Amino acid sequence: MTIEEKIKNLLVGALSKSQSINEKEVNEIGLELSRNSNNEHGDFSSNIALKLAGRVKRSPLKVAEEISGSIETSEELDRVEFVRPGFINFYLSAEKKHGVLRVIANQGRGFGSLCVKQRKKILLEFISANPTGPLHVGHGRHAAYGDSLARLLKKAGHEVFTEYYLNDAGRQIDILCASVLFEVLITEGAALKKVDGLYKGSYIKDIAEKLRDQGLEINEKLSLPKLSGTTDELVDALILEMKTVVGPDLFAAISDKAVLQMTELLQSDLADFGVAQDNFYSEKSLFSEGRIEDACGAIKKTGNAYEKDGALWLESTKHGDDKDRVVIREDGRSTYFASDIAYHQHKKLRGFDLLINVLGSDHHGYVSRLEAGLASTGNNPSDLEVILMQFVTLYRGKKKLQMSTRSGNFVPMRDLYSEVGVDAARFFYVSRSHDQHLDFDLELATKQNNNNPVYYIQYANARIKSVFKEIKKRGYVFDEGSEKLNLGKLGLPIEEDIVSFLGKYPETILKSADSRSVNKIANYLKSLAQLFHSYYGSTKFVSDDEETRNARLLLLLCVSTIIEDGLEILGVSSPVKM
Repeated sequence: MTIEEKIKNLLVGALSKSQSINEKEVNEIGLELSRNSNNEHGDFSSNIALKLAGRVKRSPLKVAEEISGSIETSEELDRVEFVRPGFINFYLSAEKKHGVLRVIANQGRGFGSLCVKQRKKILLEFISANPTGPLHVGHGRHAAYGDSLARLLKKAGHEVFTEYYLNDAGRQIDILCASVLFEVLITEGAALKKVDGLYKGSYIKDIAEKLRDQGLEINEKLSLPKLSGTTDELVDALILEMKTVVGPDLFAAISDKAVLQMTELLQSDLADFGVAQDNFYSEKSLFSEGRIEDACGAIKKTGNAYEKDGALWLESTKHGDDKDRVVIREDGRSTYFASDIAYHQHKKLRGFDLLINVLGSDHHGYVSRLEAGLASTGNNPSDLEVILMQFVTLYRGKKKLQMSTRSGNFVPMRDLYSEVGVDAARFFYVSRSHDQHLDFDLELATKQNNNNPVYYIQYANARIKSVFKEIKKRGYVFDEGSEKLNLGKLGLPIEEDIVSFLGKYPETILKSADSRSVNKIANYLKSLAQLFHSYYGSTKFVSDDEETRNARLLLLLCVSTIIEDGLEILGVSSPVKM
């Protein structure tokens, strides 16, 4: 039982003794206990008296006085006080507060793990960018956040499986193949004019070159369609012409090879960024394994589908969508939405309790559609949680950098983390809440000083390692048996602050996981590093007083343990020397 639960039990016991307060009223308003950021006002506080005052028609201060006077004494508590306007403050005993150091020393990096009361099997899908180009800096934020969220949820006690949904079917893949074929034909000397709407990055030339190395030759003549329509119409006509010239089988084979090369590129970019997906799920498998048909059968069986103008429609308005959606077109081809329905149905069939999708903020209108699709197959739409990620803007100092995705002038994710380093890139990406716009300063991320938050945190841990190195150099022995018996030597205000802050780590893990707020871990680490640096600058650790030295070394060891664990959640390393 945690100290929070013990204090709540003491409050419940005190409330049960009151003649003027009944259990029903307490249950209706809820019993809250919060950890104080300022230790001068106690370690924990409750506002229960303020909530009850109106119901029992007494002043909050009088109610707080009655409750605090009825709280039984406990070895964990030093004292209980009531203060205006009606808060009840709980002060932990020094032994209890210092006891967290014993727990951290015993549990190590396991401290703060398995916090959740209800463990869930979660499928976390993030990034899922089309395999039509390298990942760019916007995808980098999805990658850093999604991978860190998976680590955080696992730390909190959930079973987490990560997945990349590979859109390896459909029009965008046809455009990729057409772009590669276009490049092959130009290399072979074909006099072709520029076509807007095709992918034009250097990676297209790389794929074309590899295909040529594998023996691909296109000797047939290709005549560009003469259309005056839109860019999309011209591209679609070009794709049709290419399929006619090279044949649908060869076109499909080239598409498969292009997708394979792009997928390997995506996997390489992610791996070097410290992101390992548990699975890459192919959209094409939805067709080859009959899952589209299964999904259509499910929505018909649940009464959520109807036919109109030769097409199959999902009655998604029944589940909160703004209009009904086509699932199967009149010509028999399935829509992208049909793939989404089948994919999410299969997620549930695989036994996952909760489906978390991390999508760009421009997909906000798609959320209700996904929920409707899930509900239409007989599943609970509340089993789907969509996290919308805001955009990234790159700066170099005060200069804003321009980015693009279709023209080939985009800034690849790899270029960013190659310039600033994986550690800085991952930390900066998650340092701000996912629902807020992120300004990423490349100049700041490369600085090796205290203005760079990731350097500031890593430097704190490196400083701790240097203290232990100096202890060993002086011939002192860190006695882990002795120091645990003399934690009363930690009496400095800064030491009390650090001990108290370390005790907040488990609840920080839990709250961050529950709110999906990875940035709270980053903020916690920055605050812990700030406390440590203040401590380091004002305190002597390498002293002749063995009891004080060992107590302080244990404190430093615990700080290092939490810093390393927190950085691991963020996918950031903990160098021992800087």
